[in-house]
Amino acid sequence: MFKTILIVLAVTIISLIIMAVVDKITTEITEGGGEVLVVSEPEGIEVTLSGEVELAGTYLLPVNSTLADALKAAGGVTSNADSKCYETSFVLDGDMAFYIAPIYDSTDACSSSPIDKACINSADKTTLLAKTSLSESQSQALINYRSEHGSFHRLEEIQNVSGIGAATWEKNKKYISLTV
Repeated sequence: MFKTILIVLAVTIISLIIMAVVDKITTEITEGGGEVLVVSEPEGIEVTLSGEVELAGTYLLPVNSTLADALKAAGGVTSNADSKCYETSFVLDGDMAFYIAPIYDSTDACSSSPIDKACINSADKTTLLAKTSLSESQSQALINYRSEHGSFHRLEEIQNVSGIGAATWEKNKKYISLTV
Protein backbone atom coordinates (compact mmCIF):
# COMPACT_ATOMS: atom_id res chain seq x y z
CA MET A 1 0.00 0.00 0.00
CA PHE A 2 2.84 2.38 0.93
CA LYS A 3 4.58 1.70 -2.41
CA THR A 4 1.42 2.54 -4.33
CA ILE A 5 1.06 5.89 -2.56
CA LEU A 6 4.71 6.77 -3.28
CA ILE A 7 4.34 5.86 -6.96
CA VAL A 8 1.14 7.92 -7.33
CA LEU A 9 2.80 10.87 -5.58
CA ALA A 10 5.91 10.66 -7.80
CA VAL A 11 3.84 10.45 -11.00
CA THR A 12 1.74 13.43 -9.87
CA ILE A 13 4.80 15.59 -9.13
CA ILE A 14 6.44 14.72 -12.45
CA SER A 15 3.19 15.47 -14.31
CA LEU A 16 2.85 18.87 -12.63
CA ILE A 17 6.44 19.80 -13.52
CA ILE A 18 5.94 18.80 -17.17
CA MET A 19 2.66 20.76 -17.41
CA ALA A 20 4.28 23.86 -15.87
CA VAL A 21 7.15 23.76 -18.36
CA VAL A 22 4.84 23.25 -21.36
CA ASP A 23 2.52 26.03 -20.19
CA LYS A 24 5.40 28.45 -19.73
CA ILE A 25 6.73 27.71 -23.22
CA THR A 26 3.39 28.26 -24.96
CA THR A 27 1.80 31.27 -23.25
CA GLU A 28 1.71 33.22 -20.02
CA ILE A 29 -1.28 35.17 -18.83
CA THR A 30 -0.33 38.69 -17.71
CA GLU A 31 -1.93 40.82 -15.03
CA GLY A 32 -3.65 42.98 -17.66
CA GLY A 33 -5.59 40.04 -19.04
CA GLY A 34 -3.63 39.98 -22.31
CA GLU A 35 -1.32 37.22 -23.40
CA VAL A 36 2.41 37.13 -23.85
CA LEU A 37 3.04 35.66 -27.27
CA VAL A 38 6.17 33.53 -27.00
CA VAL A 39 8.06 33.03 -30.24
CA SER A 40 10.55 30.28 -30.92
CA GLU A 41 13.39 32.71 -31.61
CA PRO A 42 15.79 33.10 -28.68
CA GLU A 43 15.78 36.89 -29.00
CA GLY A 44 12.67 38.97 -29.15
CA ILE A 45 11.22 42.32 -28.32
CA GLU A 46 8.80 42.74 -25.44
CA VAL A 47 6.03 45.21 -26.23
CA THR A 48 3.33 46.36 -23.82
CA LEU A 49 0.13 47.71 -25.36
CA SER A 50 -2.53 49.64 -23.48
CA GLY A 51 -5.44 51.91 -24.24
CA GLU A 52 -7.65 51.26 -27.25
CA VAL A 53 -6.50 47.73 -28.13
CA GLU A 54 -8.64 44.61 -28.07
CA LEU A 55 -6.31 42.67 -25.73
CA ALA A 56 -4.11 44.98 -23.68
CA GLY A 57 -1.03 43.22 -22.41
CA THR A 58 2.59 42.36 -23.05
CA TYR A 59 3.72 40.55 -26.19
CA LEU A 60 7.05 39.01 -27.16
CA LEU A 61 7.66 39.58 -30.87
CA PRO A 62 10.52 38.81 -33.26
CA VAL A 63 13.29 41.37 -33.75
CA ASN A 64 12.47 43.97 -36.48
CA SER A 65 8.72 43.74 -35.83
CA THR A 66 6.59 46.84 -36.30
CA LEU A 67 3.83 48.33 -34.21
CA ALA A 68 1.42 46.82 -36.77
CA ASP A 69 2.73 43.36 -35.82
CA ALA A 70 2.21 44.10 -32.12
CA LEU A 71 -1.31 45.39 -32.72
CA LYS A 72 -2.12 42.27 -34.73
CA ALA A 73 -0.90 40.10 -31.84
CA ALA A 74 -3.22 42.10 -29.55
CA GLY A 75 -6.23 41.43 -31.74
CA GLY A 76 -6.14 44.89 -33.33
CA VAL A 77 -7.33 48.27 -32.14
CA THR A 78 -10.82 49.14 -30.97
CA SER A 79 -13.21 51.28 -33.01
CA ASN A 80 -12.37 54.15 -30.62
CA ALA A 81 -8.61 54.10 -31.41
CA ASP A 82 -7.31 57.40 -32.81
CA SER A 83 -5.09 56.60 -35.82
CA LYS A 84 -3.52 60.08 -35.51
CA CYS A 85 -1.82 58.93 -32.31
CA TYR A 86 0.27 55.98 -33.49
CA GLU A 87 2.39 54.92 -36.48
CA THR A 88 1.88 51.29 -37.47
CA SER A 89 5.11 51.35 -39.50
CA PHE A 90 7.18 52.17 -36.40
CA VAL A 91 9.92 49.52 -36.05
CA LEU A 92 10.13 48.20 -32.50
CA ASP A 93 13.50 48.59 -30.84
CA GLY A 94 14.00 46.96 -27.47
CA ASP A 95 11.36 46.62 -24.80
CA MET A 96 8.70 49.28 -25.37
CA ALA A 97 5.27 50.39 -24.23
CA PHE A 98 2.60 51.96 -26.44
CA TYR A 99 -0.56 53.74 -25.42
CA ILE A 100 -3.23 53.74 -28.13
CA ALA A 101 -5.21 56.92 -27.48
CA PRO A 102 -8.99 57.17 -27.89
CA ILE A 103 -10.93 59.36 -30.31
CA TYR A 104 -13.77 59.88 -27.83
CA ASP A 105 -13.54 60.20 -24.06
CA SER A 106 -14.86 56.89 -22.74
CA THR A 107 -15.38 58.40 -19.28
CA ASP A 108 -17.99 60.82 -20.70
CA ALA A 109 -20.93 58.78 -22.02
CA CYS A 110 -22.69 61.93 -23.25
CA SER A 111 -19.82 63.12 -25.41
CA SER A 112 -20.44 62.94 -29.14
CA SER A 113 -17.47 65.00 -30.27
CA PRO A 114 -13.88 63.80 -30.49
CA ILE A 115 -11.30 64.81 -27.89
CA ASP A 116 -9.65 68.07 -28.99
CA LYS A 117 -5.95 67.20 -29.25
CA ALA A 118 -2.70 69.07 -29.78
CA CYS A 119 -0.33 67.64 -32.39
CA ILE A 120 3.05 67.37 -30.63
CA ASN A 121 4.82 67.47 -34.00
CA SER A 122 3.40 70.81 -35.16
CA ALA A 123 1.50 72.62 -32.38
CA ASP A 124 2.71 76.03 -31.28
CA LYS A 125 2.98 77.06 -27.64
CA THR A 126 -0.50 78.62 -27.56
CA THR A 127 -2.13 75.44 -28.87
CA LEU A 128 -0.21 73.23 -26.45
CA LEU A 129 -1.28 75.44 -23.54
CA ALA A 130 -4.92 75.48 -24.67
CA LYS A 131 -5.38 71.75 -25.38
CA THR A 132 -3.14 70.10 -22.77
CA SER A 133 -2.26 70.61 -19.13
CA LEU A 134 1.37 71.39 -20.01
CA SER A 135 2.81 74.48 -18.35
CA GLU A 136 4.41 77.31 -20.34
CA SER A 137 7.90 75.99 -19.60
CA GLN A 138 6.94 72.42 -20.50
CA SER A 139 5.32 73.59 -23.75
CA GLN A 140 8.43 75.55 -24.68
CA ALA A 141 10.66 72.61 -23.73
CA LEU A 142 8.60 70.34 -25.99
CA ILE A 143 8.96 72.78 -28.92
CA ASN A 144 12.72 73.08 -28.28
CA TYR A 145 13.08 69.29 -28.09
CA ARG A 146 11.15 68.89 -31.34
CA SER A 147 13.37 71.47 -33.06
CA GLU A 148 16.53 69.74 -31.84
CA HIS A 149 15.54 66.07 -32.29
CA GLY A 150 12.92 66.16 -35.07
CA SER A 151 9.44 64.69 -35.10
CA PHE A 152 8.03 62.46 -32.40
CA HIS A 153 7.17 58.94 -33.59
CA ARG A 154 5.47 57.75 -30.39
CA LEU A 155 3.32 59.67 -27.92
CA GLU A 156 5.43 58.25 -25.09
CA GLU A 157 8.48 60.13 -26.41
CA ILE A 158 7.27 63.35 -24.75
CA GLN A 159 8.69 61.87 -21.56
CA ASN A 160 12.14 62.46 -23.08
CA VAL A 161 11.48 66.21 -22.88
CA SER A 162 13.07 67.88 -19.87
CA GLY A 163 10.39 68.65 -17.28
CA ILE A 164 7.86 66.13 -18.62
CA GLY A 165 7.75 62.95 -16.60
CA ALA A 166 5.39 60.06 -15.94
CA ALA A 167 2.79 62.14 -14.07
CA THR A 168 2.57 64.76 -16.85
CA TRP A 169 2.42 61.98 -19.45
CA GLU A 170 -0.51 60.33 -17.64
CA LYS A 171 -2.42 63.64 -17.48
CA ASN A 172 -1.88 64.46 -21.15
CA LYS A 173 -1.79 61.18 -23.08
CA LYS A 174 -5.43 61.51 -24.24
CA TYR A 175 -4.94 65.12 -25.37
CA ILE A 176 -1.97 64.80 -27.75
CA SER A 177 -1.50 63.32 -31.23
CA LEU A 178 1.30 62.73 -33.73
CA THR A 179 -0.54 64.20 -36.72
CA VAL A 180 -3.21 66.82 -37.26
